[in-house]
Amino acid sequence: MLEFTLLSLCGLWIAGLGYLFWAAYRVPQFHDLQFTAPRTWPRLSVVIPACNEADHIESAVASLLAQDYPDFEIILIDDRSTDGTGEIVDRLAASDRRVRALHVTALPEGWLGKVHALARGVEVAAGDWLLFTDADVHFAPATLSRAVGFAVDRRIDHLALAPLAVQRNLWLDVAVHGFTLLFMIGTRAAGINQPQSKAFVGVGAFNLVRRTALARTPGFSWLRLEPCDDVGLGLMIKRAGGRSFFAIARQQLTVAWYPSLAAMFKGLEKNLFGASASYRWWVTLIQVAGLLALAAAPALSVAIGFSQSRPLVLWVAIAVLALLGLFSFYGATEGWRGRLSLLLAPVGFAMIAAMMANAAWRCLTHNGIDWRGTRYPLAQLRAGQRVKLGEDCAEM
Repeated sequence: MLEFTLLSLCGLWIAGLGYLFWAAYRVPQFHDLQFTAPRTWPRLSVVIPACNEADHIESAVASLLAQDYPDFEIILIDDRSTDGTGEIVDRLAASDRRVRALHVTALPEGWLGKVHALARGVEVAAGDWLLFTDADVHFAPATLSRAVGFAVDRRIDHLALAPLAVQRNLWLDVAVHGFTLLFMIGTRAAGINQPQSKAFVGVGAFNLVRRTALARTPGFSWLRLEPCDDVGLGLMIKRAGGRSFFAIARQQLTVAWYPSLAAMFKGLEKNLFGASASYRWWVTLIQVAGLLALAAAPALSVAIGFSQSRPLVLWVAIAVLALLGLFSFYGATEGWRGRLSLLLAPVGFAMIAAMMANAAWRCLTHNGIDWRGTRYPLAQLRAGQRVKLGEDCAEM
């Protein structure tokens, strides 16, 4: 029975890695995509919500102001910051006419802070296209013109670009890569760019939306209690009949996603329980058990295989070779540490399992989540949930 279980788990590894190969083939690298520049560039509004981002926002905005896009504005929304972000936002607005400052001093009942800030940004934005990004994302030169030009040329309504996440140490790399692999599977990334597919995605670092397409959706009020608002935006556009496109943009976008493993544990408390398990403890229990079993399977298979069952060793070897093959897509631009973190994917899955368990435990024992100084009751979060990865979401 143990041998059969381990063979089945190794089979799941191979099937999952096979899907990731397929996703690598179907999800393009953004720098490889070709387009014809429009004769007239549309007006672009870059909307950036910021809560206590004093360490990053100035350099991130500087990378935007250095863009060659001919007609754009940057709307900086200071969302009740207490660390000097508001003063930086005002100074940036005073130094460049392309920057507009907006201050949120109070959060309405029944809204998550970031979603409310995004909604406020849309209200004042003047662009035909809206780019929603974060205050710690840095843009390479010409990124805006490439993105808008591509979207206009291909008649895309929503362009989501995945950035290069820059980590400070190996174990944080391992956890982020584990999350990325599971995210690619959970969002059915291989099908997102296919018009007939129901798969959807959104990326907080880069969600570019045609304003007329956004107007056909219920807007951010529909996502007001959705912690996964970035993915929710992709869901709204897809459900409203818009065309979405997803690409990897590691050469154009960089972000230091979390400074430490502890920060990643804390950061994922707000959305992991809802997105992966729809706030159901028993679903989290099954998922955590499954991920831990997958994490343990390769090592146990090797240990038992050499002494009792050669087929187990063969299956593990196939799975390892599949992981090595993924280097060309997921780890090639990140050096030896990126490659090593992929080989340690079983450890990464165990880390994500621990984060899922932590998010569920925190939410259930506190009857909700505490985020950025605001408490959101569990009943309220359940009523407002929109994104359910791996499930068919309710109609709008």
